[in-house]
Amino acid sequence: RPPRPLPHAPSRPLRRPLPITASPTITASLLAYTFNQDATCLAIGTDRGYQIFTCEPWASAHSCSEGGVGVVELLHSSSLVALVGAGTRPGESTRRLVMLNTRTNTSICELNFSSSVLRVRMNASRLLVVLETRTHIFELSSMKLLHTLETAPNRLGLADMCVAVGRCHAVLPAAAPGQILFFDALQLHALSTLHARKSALAALAISPCGSPVAAPP
Repeated sequence: RPPRPLPHAPSRPLRRPLPITASPTITASLLAYTFNQDATCLAIGTDRGYQIFTCEPWASAHSCSEGGVGVVELLHSSSLVALVGAGTRPGESTRRLVMLNTRTNTSICELNFSSSVLRVRMNASRLLVVLETRTHIFELSSMKLLHTLETAPNRLGLADMCVAVGRCHAVLPAAAPGQILFFDALQLHALSTLHARKSALAALAISPCGSPVAAPP
């Protein structure tokens, strides 16, 4: 059994696809992976589809092989999953976000954007959709667009959001390279701007309670 992952591990699109074997005769390339908010489930996106695992005990909980997935995000252990196509085949648009109910395997809604969706973060109240130069904030219950933030070029899709009840703090690149915007996604106002480094950020994370910020060099 694999070791228990660290809590609130961020979603990570992979820079280079990794080959994984789904069966003795089928090999898929791993494109992205993410843990859910309490690290009890792991989801992976491949050039063939996506799969969700429970961590303890380690087991496959759900899988779908109906097209490549380049971004995947879970909401706790619920049946709600956010998916973005890998863009490797027609119909797998990297600009389309699909909110899916895995229990019924039906689409709840689809959102199309002007450029590729690089990352998606969710908690019980809000949905963050990260593009290269802007981040959109949606109300999760209605999928209504609430706010849009302009950011410095964010090719890695850096952003994170805490999961604490009553708090909805998010971190993302600010308008200037090397700066971090600490944002209240519930009340929709900036809390502070942190000067982390002189060059562009390479990674970004927030704790589950929404206080400390980590921006490794």
